[in-house]
Amino acid sequence: MPKFEEKKVKKIKEIFVKSLSEGVTFTKACEGVGINRTTIWNWRREDDIFDNEINFVLDARIQDVEDALYLNATEKNNVTAQIFWLKSRGGDRWKDKKDINMEPSKENNLSEEDMNELIRLAYKSITNIPGENPNEIK
Repeated sequence: MPKFEEKKVKKIKEIFVKSLSEGVTFTKACEGVGINRTTIWNWRREDDIFDNEINFVLDARIQDVEDALYLNATEKNNVTAQIFWLKSRGGDRWKDKKDINMEPSKENNLSEEDMNELIRLAYKSITNIPGENPNEIK
């Protein structure tokens, strides 16, 4: 893998970010500057300013799409866009499902015995297979 002099790297980074800001895909921007994606990712890890510039451009793209979606939902009365907007932006009021955090909590005061009993009961409620004995679960 060839090493680039600092001045050339700086120019490549500038062109890469400019390409992204003009709507070129990440892959096409890499091809345009003759650098593979891995090199770009390595540079991002090593250079916070470069990484922030890329993130700024990518965030701006997201905002552009959000704005277009909003216009489709409100001005063009696109029902699909309206539903998507409400489900993604309307909080829990419009979600089809609830998000449940399954990470163990530090506030969990259950004993190991109680926890095993809960697991046994949960298993029993979801399996209910004839001939199976949920009490055998340890």
